[in-house]
Amino acid sequence: MEQTRREKRRAFKQFVQQNAADLPVKERGDLRMISFELDGKLDYELYREIQTLGNKYKLDWQWVPEDHIRLLSGHLLALGLNPKFGLCHGTRQGFEQSWFRDLLPGQPEVIGTEISDTAKFFPHTIQWDFHEVKPEWVGVTDFIYSNSWDHSYDPVKALTAWISCLAPGGAMLLDHARDFMPDQICTLDPCGISEEGLVNLLNTELGDEGRVTEVLDGGKRKLDPIRTIVFQKKIIPN
Repeated sequence: MEQTRREKRRAFKQFVQQNAADLPVKERGDLRMISFELDGKLDYELYREIQTLGNKYKLDWQWVPEDHIRLLSGHLLALGLNPKFGLCHGTRQGFEQSWFRDLLPGQPEVIGTEISDTAKFFPHTIQWDFHEVKPEWVGVTDFIYSNSWDHSYDPVKALTAWISCLAPGGAMLLDHARDFMPDQICTLDPCGISEEGLVNLLNTELGDEGRVTEVLDGGKRKLDPIRTIVFQKKIIPN
């Protein structure tokens, strides 16, 4: 018999209590992170299990509304992009990539990634850790969208990987809201940073690859406004 949401949530909390209750918190400037490093080495299996169990109990929760994806689709077109291929990282049920496919002209190929094995149940979704890249994505991805970057165990690693996938002039769209602030971190959402801090991180640590061009006022999650940081990759002249 399949577990109820309450049972899945209880299993998740029990696992965290037994295995991750005492993980240290690290701070670097405005960035605050729960560390999965033990004796200087990443405990990847612990990280992956927490993400998988957390995803399963939240499987029917949808963070972003369709109207927000409609706004972002319009912004991609306003940038002069005509996307043929895009990535949505950390998509759970896969709504985001389906909406982008429907809202952008020509129904581009848009793939969602999800670390949990539940990925197989949803269209246009692959099971994948978003800290890694497929060779065929590198340098050819027209846009990347995520409202799950706060699930990263190493956000600089993840963002560096994503930017490597962007085509010249391509855009990375990162949602930010109250949930992403430093005081909101937990084992499932282990990193937090303010909007200003994220903009500064992108422009300093990853500024050789491009720049934050603007921050959009987006839709709302319940009553909380969503803001979207737009990072555009440099176009290198021939």
